Amino acid sequence: MSWDVTLAVLLAAAVHAGWNALVKHGRDPLLETTLIHAWVALPALVAVMLLPWPGTTAALCLAASTLVHCIYYHALAGAYRNADLSFAYPVMRGSAPMFTALLGVVMLGERPAALAWVGIVTICAGVLAIGLARARDIDPGARRRSLGWALLTATTIVAYTLIDSSGARAAPTPWSYVAWLAAVQGPAMACVVAVRRGGALLEYGRERGATPLMAGIASMLAYGIALWAMTRAPVALVAALRETSVLFALFIARGLLKERVGAARWAGAASIVAGVVALRLA
Repeated sequence: MSWDVTLAVLLAAAVHAGWNALVKHGRDPLLETTLIHAWVALPALVAVMLLPWPGTTAALCLAASTLVHCIYYHALAGAYRNADLSFAYPVMRGSAPMFTALLGVVMLGERPAALAWVGIVTICAGVLAIGLARARDIDPGARRRSLGWALLTATTIVAYTLIDSSGARAAPTPWSYVAWLAAVQGPAMACVVAVRRGGALLEYGRERGATPLMAGIASMLAYGIALWAMTRAPVALVAALRETSVLFALFIARGLLKERVGAARWAGAASIVAGVVALRLA
C-alpha cells in the first residue's frame, strides 16, 4: 500500500471518528444520524451536477447500498443508545474488516499477502480489545442490547463496503459514486424516520442547527477518501486500515466525552499501531 493511500485513509479514519462522536454526543442518536445524512444531500446534489454519471453497474450498487445504509444507521443509533462510544464503536468496527477480507477473497478475488493478513488480524484484535476492556462495567442488559446492535452494524458495514467498493470501481470516478450515494441515501433515510418520528425530527432539526450539516460533509469526505483508496489498493487492506478510526475515537472519548480509558485499551491501541505497520510493509 503506497504512502499516499495510507495517509489518506488515516485522515478519513480521523474524520469518521469525529462524526461518530457527534452522533453519540447528540441527545437522540437516530435523529442525529438522520439529520447528518439528510443535510449532506444538499451539497451532494450540487456535486452530482458537476461530476459524470457513474453508470448502470454503479447505479445498481447505489440502490443496494442505500438499503443497507438505512439498516446501518438504525443499528448504529441502537448501539449508541445503550453504551458508551468507546464500547460500541470498537465492537462494530473491529469485527467487520476480517469478514470483509474473507468475503473479498470470494467476491472480489483479492488475496492479501501473509503479512497483510497479520496486519488485518492485529488491527481487529486491537480494536476489539479497546471495545471489550470495560464490558463488565456496563449494565448487563444494556451490554447485551448494545452488543447485538453493534454486531448488526458490523454486518451492514461488511455488506456496504463490498457493494460500494464495487460501485466506486465501476464508476468513472469514485467521487461521482459517493456524491450520488450521499444525494440518494440521505433523503431515503429521512423519509423512513419521518414516517415514524416526523414531528420529533423537525423539532430536533431546529435544536441542532447547522451542526449536522458540517458532520454530514465530513462523513461524505471521509467515505469518499476511503472509496478512492479502494480503487487503488485491495479492499481488505483499506477496510482494516480505516478501523484506525477507533484510535481517534478513543482520544475523543477520553478528551471530549470524559469516558474512562484504562491500560487494556491503551494496549489495544498499541496493537492497532502494530497492525498498521504490518499493512504498510505488506
